Amino acid sequence: MINTRLNMLRSSMLKHEIDVFYFNTSDYHMSEYVAEYFRTLEYYSGFTGSLATLLVTLKDAFIFVDGRYHVQASRQCSPHGIKVVKLGTKNALEPIEFLKKYFKNSTVGFDGRRTSIKFAKQLIKNNIKIKNVDIYSRLIEDRVPLSRDQVYELSVKYTGLSRKTKLEMVKHVLKGNTHIINNLESIAYILNLRGNDVPYTPVFLAYLVFHGNNVYLFMDGRRLDKRLIEKLYDDGIIVRPYDSYYKFLDSITSSKIIIDENKVNYETYVHINRNNNILYDKRSVIEDMKSIKNKTEQKNMIQAHIYDGVAVLRFWMWLEKVNKNKVTEFDAARRIDTCRRMYKAKDISFGSIVAYNENAALMHYFPEEGRSARLNNRGILLFDTGGQYNEGTTDITRTVALGNVSPEIKKYFTLVLRSMFNLSEVKFLKGLNGNQLDILARKDLWQIGVDYRCGTGHGVGYNLSVHESPPNIRYGHTDNGSELSEIKPGMVFSDEPGVYFEGKFGIRCENLLLCVEDEKNEYGQFLRFEHLTMVPFDLDLIDEDYLDERTIEALNRYHRKVYKALLPYLDDEEAEFLKEKTRQI
Repeated sequence: MINTRLNMLRSSMLKHEIDVFYFNTSDYHMSEYVAEYFRTLEYYSGFTGSLATLLVTLKDAFIFVDGRYHVQASRQCSPHGIKVVKLGTKNALEPIEFLKKYFKNSTVGFDGRRTSIKFAKQLIKNNIKIKNVDIYSRLIEDRVPLSRDQVYELSVKYTGLSRKTKLEMVKHVLKGNTHIINNLESIAYILNLRGNDVPYTPVFLAYLVFHGNNVYLFMDGRRLDKRLIEKLYDDGIIVRPYDSYYKFLDSITSSKIIIDENKVNYETYVHINRNNNILYDKRSVIEDMKSIKNKTEQKNMIQAHIYDGVAVLRFWMWLEKVNKNKVTEFDAARRIDTCRRMYKAKDISFGSIVAYNENAALMHYFPEEGRSARLNNRGILLFDTGGQYNEGTTDITRTVALGNVSPEIKKYFTLVLRSMFNLSEVKFLKGLNGNQLDILARKDLWQIGVDYRCGTGHGVGYNLSVHESPPNIRYGHTDNGSELSEIKPGMVFSDEPGVYFEGKFGIRCENLLLCVEDEKNEYGQFLRFEHLTMVPFDLDLIDEDYLDERTIEALNRYHRKVYKALLPYLDDEEAEFLKEKTRQI
């Protein structure tokens, strides 16, 4: 079926004189997670991961994936003859470099609504001919329509700041300049609105433009009730139809326009790069605003993680009691999702990763019904899951023993746990960034010649995307350079080192951290981190020969905090279970 689809696409490419057609996993808003309507890369390749690039030529197809998806892409795409380019490995070229080397005198086609300005400009800079055209949509059969669910408002008790206050803050920074936002999380944040257009991420399809004294919101107005439209109008927001966005851009003349070329689509650029407009490529001030949680958001996120801790603890209790021979990874994933939804969560924050033994070596392994491993009373289970609450977004990974485990697994679990605490317990001077802090989580693993092919941590939104930037904790560099952004008080991010041995096992320990101020002295302002995640680590997986006194002290202190936080929400049996899991070592 995939080959048939690719051949139909190639026929269309020939008609439009296109040599290579470019797909990414994004939508019109450069989103990481997208609605089913936009899963076209999956349609033409079979790849179900959240991040990849697909280049289809008249004879071949190439999919580019990072270390999280090397194994998954090989399994899903290689059977269709699609060549997997494993980024981060020797001789693997990034898509731009690949096109530059092999297709310099060719024409690359793409849908400008789903391609960032930055990527398109990179093609042009390298003298690669481009053609902005959608040749794929009409070929897709039974395409799932876009959502028309109602958009709803979050009250100030959850957001901490009113919509009008946020808008005035943005206008103050803009100083009269025009600002165009495509990013759905930024739009939802600044307007205190949420929706159901994207799985796991409570956003809605819209564009936002600050122009003159007005703020224009382009969306399907039928999805707003009359009272909400009136409130938006009172706050100075003009609602216009979603599909009138590009025509509106044509009317902007002689303006200074601020855009983020990583997060605004190329079609937008086509419409504003004329009429005497001057364009500035700059990260939106809204990105920085939402990355720093205010006091209300911080307080709420602490509560959200307590709710989440109760749900995960109940899942862990079930896991220890259940007849594992009758349970698959898929069953376990469904169970933990149910535990959350039955206790406070509105939804989960991403597709639950539940992986048994060797499947945990696939960083983003998702169990499928009828195709997932059956558990047993031996080995380990890794579960990386999260929830969406009115009080915030959670993301946690725990690796737990299901029975007897080897000394090798205990060794690596202990080193990963130690690596996590190496970062979470640091005290550092204000001004550092994630690129500088990353080594703290890797140094003990590097010492034994082991690494993990991904970042150590990502920012987390507030009742928004589980992946948010800035901040970003990694030693490598990203297109938007978020790892170079200063770590500031109020930022929330994950701390998730791991080890992954293909065909054997994978281990990851993940907590969310909140950056807070520490002491201030003649050397400057010091910062530290507080743990938000409130779930014990599996003490049965620890080999104390690989622990140092500092980590033991930090682990015991953390477990005392977890016990105190969760106890008021538990019945007697749950409290006894928690007491055992947080015992001092």
